[in-house]
Amino acid sequence: MAIRIIEQHLPPFDELKRLAEESPEKLEALRKEMSDEMINHAREEMQPRLRAQQSHIDRVISRCKNANHINVVLMQELSKQVVKFSDAIHNPLDCYQEADVTPFPCRYHSQG
Repeated sequence: MAIRIIEQHLPPFDELKRLAEESPEKLEALRKEMSDEMINHAREEMQPRLRAQQSHIDRVISRCKNANHINVVLMQELSKQVVKFSDAIHNPLDCYQEADVTPFPCRYHSQG
């Protein structure tokens, strides 16, 4: 499968700063547009997972009071994900949980 490459370019810092100060709704629209574009260019089988992750990020952002609060909280979220990823790499068997399996009787028996 070929890798799809997408190039995204952020506006210059000064423009982003101006948007944040004067038009936060336009900055938010830019964030959503760029996020959607990135997800839409991901492999089709990854898109639902990426949309779920983006939804989680949007919920986290919606609870924050200001831009600094958003940065701190998103950094905490990212740190949690990095720890989980590191654990999965270094201790792959720890990711599995033990389960009791209850066998169900077979209704149909083949004769022969």
